[in-house]
Amino acid sequence: ETHDNVTVFFSDIVRFTDISRVMSPSKVCDMLDRLYLAFDALSKKHEVFKVETIGDAWVGVTNLEGNQSDTHVKRIADFAVDVVAAAGTILIDVDDPSAGFVHIRVGFHSGPVVSNVIGSLNPRYGLFGDTMNTASRMEHLSQSDRIQCSEVSAMLLKEQASGFPLRKRGK
Repeated sequence: ETHDNVTVFFSDIVRFTDISRVMSPSKVCDMLDRLYLAFDALSKKHEVFKVETIGDAWVGVTNLEGNQSDTHVKRIADFAVDVVAAAGTILIDVDDPSAGFVHIRVGFHSGPVVSNVIGSLNPRYGLFGDTMNTASRMEHLSQSDRIQCSEVSAMLLKEQASGFPLRKRGK
């Protein structure tokens, strides 16, 4: 199914490889479960559709279902602010508070995608297209506890929430 204008959100955990190296797999799973339970609750609040989690990455989208055409970027931006704050309250290791709290980086982009179920053995629902690649790149180029969006999303956000604070990165 083709979707002309959605906003795709990506996040991942800063230093996840280092965290995974020093913690047992069960402790890593516990951290991810606590983090993603918080994300899932916030996704309901902001009406963000959870597409999938892949390791330490959480992927969501707006304007895929229903009619969010006038609010999809604002929903993702508000969700992004809330998940960055929520992550900062999640202990990396509940048995060792000195390990600190989770830090994430976030990116999002708006554009067209195709949704489809792929495969027959453990079939998976997924979103496909350059919008996914660009949203992932925004996350990858973001910084710890920061949200980076594409220029396309920034322009739409100015229309949907003119008072939302945006700051240009780079030169």
